[in-house]
Amino acid sequence: MSTPSYAAVLRVPHARRAFAAALTGRLSYGIAPLALLLAVKDATGSYSAAGGVMALFGAASVLLSPARAGLIDRYGPRRALPPMAGLYAVLLTVLALVTWRPGASALVLGVLATAAGACTPPLGPVMRTLWSDLVPDRELLRRAYSLDGVAEELLYVTGPLLVGVVVTATGPAAAVLAGAVLIAVGAGALVTSPAVPRGRPVHRTGADGPAAP
Repeated sequence: MSTPSYAAVLRVPHARRAFAAALTGRLSYGIAPLALLLAVKDATGSYSAAGGVMALFGAASVLLSPARAGLIDRYGPRRALPPMAGLYAVLLTVLALVTWRPGASALVLGVLATAAGACTPPLGPVMRTLWSDLVPDRELLRRAYSLDGVAEELLYVTGPLLVGVVVTATGPAAAVLAGAVLIAVGAGALVTSPAVPRGRPVHRTGADGPAAP
């Protein structure tokens, strides 16, 4: 039996739209951490302050991942993802505005970064759960998971490259703002996709780690 192709996965009804939306949102995860680190360093003039802010951001994201996954399991992506993604995008936008000029308070940035990390929407686990609903064939489902994993790794490679381009052109705060836009657009497109069921949660998503939020 031949192995199904990635093209066969994308021919599954509703798969391309949901996958493209999830990838758009997940690109934010490849951009935001490095952009935020550079923006905080520029705003405070301190690498140690930037490192502390990012430690808070990462810790909040990891420690509260079971709670975010629980909300998805209980209410479903259509109800739980929009407020998470909206708040995350708003907080990134505020961080971008606060770090646009030097002189920002490291304490204020730490509070904002902690709040942003706490509400990071788990687009990766949601998309991987949707694959199990979209693809009934076990062999094709394995291929779908493979495609998802490869694409996600590419996002984490290309994200820092995009940050470099944006930082060179406009500064790191603009890259943080780009991360906010990407998560808002991607999450919005995902929850309105026909692939996301109405009126019931998808299967359990599990906890989302920092590498696959």
